Amino acid sequence: MKFNYIKSILLSFSLVALSSCVDDDANYTTSVKPVVSKTSQSATSVMEGETITVSLETNMTYKERMDFKLELVSGGQNADYFVSDADGAEVGATSVDDGFGAFGYKIEFPAYATTHSFNITATRDVLAEATENLVFKLTSTDNGNGLPANGAIMINLEVTNLVSDEVVVVLDFDKTVTYNTIERNIIETDLDDETVGHTTSLCNLADFDLYVGSFYSWASCPEEVSAENAAANPGNTTAPSGPLADGDYPIVADLWGFDLGLDADTNEVLDGDFALPFTLYVNHFGTFNASLDFPSTYFSNNTPSDSGGNGETLLGFLRVVGGDYSLLNANGEVVAAE
Repeated sequence: MKFNYIKSILLSFSLVALSSCVDDDANYTTSVKPVVSKTSQSATSVMEGETITVSLETNMTYKERMDFKLELVSGGQNADYFVSDADGAEVGATSVDDGFGAFGYKIEFPAYATTHSFNITATRDVLAEATENLVFKLTSTDNGNGLPANGAIMINLEVTNLVSDEVVVVLDFDKTVTYNTIERNIIETDLDDETVGHTTSLCNLADFDLYVGSFYSWASCPEEVSAENAAANPGNTTAPSGPLADGDYPIVADLWGFDLGLDADTNEVLDGDFALPFTLYVNHFGTFNASLDFPSTYFSNNTPSDSGGNGETLLGFLRVVGGDYSLLNANGEVVAAE
């Protein structure tokens, strides 16, 4: 009897313990991540240079920021847009080295915030191009604290070509050049001559100036005659304030300065001359784009203007007839026309 009583007590304890374990399993819950949705998009169609604002909201606030990545998935190239925050400060682009995969922009939804917004700006460029339909995707990244609704937020944006009467002429000498120097060292020492190879941008060695008729661009690389550059570099750049009048506008390059920065302490000298290449671009904003390459018009042994040389060279002419542009070479031959 006593033995059966003890067994009954042990069986009761076992049932209570088992029941307790089952109740714990039934009451266990996992944490739920906030879900972020797009609430508005200020425009679905813009012209190059214009900006839209994308607004987001979360179904619940979170104690830490939520990281998302915006990337272009179709319709254009990464150079076709850039992203800024609600205050207009540009957001740095991501890269593979950041651990975020392909090119994009990191969007940070602040901690404890219920809403957040960011801007997408269509890049303003001089190219004559068709309407683009950009498709963006916003997904969770980095800390993964928040989830986009339906797994990804899609943003569609039509971008139309910007056309204006503005002229943009560019002398681009941001070209890679390679050359050798010889460090002849000090005579009457046991140090041998040493050949040193150099690879650098021509921007680091040369100073070209650009003239288009009476307009000019100085002290930049590339040099650019345009209203935008004139506003950014007053005193060093001038440009038309409106449409160019009909006529021929000579385009002239001037090798104003050139300096290899040779080391006097090692008696360094240039080992053979090399070409100073550049490209001329002539643009009628959004309607006409033409270019001419000049691979060997100048060489490292040319005396620049600031050293008493004649660094000027006629590259060609910009011809304007009834508002339409043509690019002519130095011989007066038409290279391209609207």
